[in-house]
Amino acid sequence: MVPHYSRREWRLYKDELLPEGVRRAMEDHLRHCEACLENYLAAFESQDETAAAGILSPDFSARVARRVAGMGARQKYKTGPGGNWVARAIQYYTIAAAVTLLLLAGGWFDFMVSEAMHSQVRVARIAQTLEEKISFGWSERLFENATDKLTEIIDKEVAN
Repeated sequence: MVPHYSRREWRLYKDELLPEGVRRAMEDHLRHCEACLENYLAAFESQDETAAAGILSPDFSARVARRVAGMGARQKYKTGPGGNWVARAIQYYTIAAAVTLLLLAGGWFDFMVSEAMHSQVRVARIAQTLEEKISFGWSERLFENATDKLTEIIDKEVAN
C-alpha cells in the first residue's frame, strides 16, 4: 500500500520547505494518487491564487487546457509498461494483417509457393538423374569386386 501525504506535508511542499529528494518523491506520487492531488490543491489559498494571477497571462488557463487535452489524446495511443495490453495487442495484429495484405497484393506469397514447388521438382529431378546414372546396389557390387580383387592379390602373394 502506498502511503498518502497529509495536507500539512503538501503545505510544506508548496512553501518549498522540504528537501529535494522528498519533493521529487511527492511529485512522483502526485501523478498517480487522486487523494493526494486533492490535498495538494487544498494547500493553495486565495492569496496564492491572487499572487499567481498577477504573474500569469490572462490566457494561461486556456493554453494549459489545450495542451493537456492534446497530451490526453496522445496518451491514448501510448502503451507503456502500465498501458492497456489489449489495445497494444490489437495494434500489433492490425499491423500484421496490413503487412500480410500488402504481401498478398504484391504476389509475394504466390512467388514463394511457386519457388517452393519448383525447388521440390528440381530435387526430384536430381534424385531421378542420380538413380539413372548410379544404379541401385552399386555399393554391394563395389564391395564384392574389391573382395575379389583382394583375394586374387593374396593368392598371388601366397603362391610366390
